[in-house]
Amino acid sequence: MRKITEEEIAFFDENGYVICRNVLHADELEHFRAESARLIEEILAGGPADKMCNRGPEGVPYYLTHLHANPNTFSLRLLAHPFVGDLLTRMVGADFIPLYESLVFKLPGHGSSVPWHRDDRSITGSERVFNIDIYPDRSTVENSCVWVVPGSHLWEQERAEEMIARGQEDFDLPGAVPAEMEPGDVLLHHVKVLHGSTVNTSHELRRVVYFDNRAASWNDKYGWFRRDVLEKRCRLYQYALHERKTNPYPSDDETLTYRVPEGLPAWNPGDPIDLYAQRVGMDALTP
Repeated sequence: MRKITEEEIAFFDENGYVICRNVLHADELEHFRAESARLIEEILAGGPADKMCNRGPEGVPYYLTHLHANPNTFSLRLLAHPFVGDLLTRMVGADFIPLYESLVFKLPGHGSSVPWHRDDRSITGSERVFNIDIYPDRSTVENSCVWVVPGSHLWEQERAEEMIARGQEDFDLPGAVPAEMEPGDVLLHHVKVLHGSTVNTSHELRRVVYFDNRAASWNDKYGWFRRDVLEKRCRLYQYALHERKTNPYPSDDETLTYRVPEGLPAWNPGDPIDLYAQRVGMDALTP
């Protein structure tokens, strides 16, 4: 099984992003492409998935939220990939919680742009809060790959906001580099690193699945989400591991050994599961 290297982790800490090559095997990639293409077709036809799909600045659909809750047979098994669990254990901690998932796609010819931004402004410490971005397609400058500003995850918010405003006038920010990907590659990007992309005017479809992950102990510090959200999400991850174990890909040669973090619930086969598990914030608590 491919594992993230110490050199890749060090690169991430310095630059706020890292590209991990050749993670997914061909059989999983083929299924990933087929199922995500079906969901995109459903969105474009105005089907059920369209209700959870956001539009970008150009009014074009590009961001399918709550991916697991949109019926499919790939996203839970993708979350349970041993590469994901291993890197989260090592980079976040044993109390990691996968908290969100989405399918982002750039349609051929008129794929949505994504202006320069940070994903989260709440982080004040040195916690490694990042997204795991898994690519089934080539992502190039030609088909509007994501660009990043290396090291910008370490900037003060004022400087970041100045650069975001500058990027609204001219996308070409100083120091920005393209994160070009091949099928099966994984990009990790810190939620505070500046990143964005232009309109896809090529004839190629570009897709990526995002997983947002945080430690339960960090949630105690920052108060992002209610406790019941962490509990639902912990159960969901155990369910995902069960799905991959009982429905493996032919290329699977290893499973993740996972221990439920202290104070969080265990899930057992047959128990109910909430695939939506909405991220409700602490401000939603009633007195």
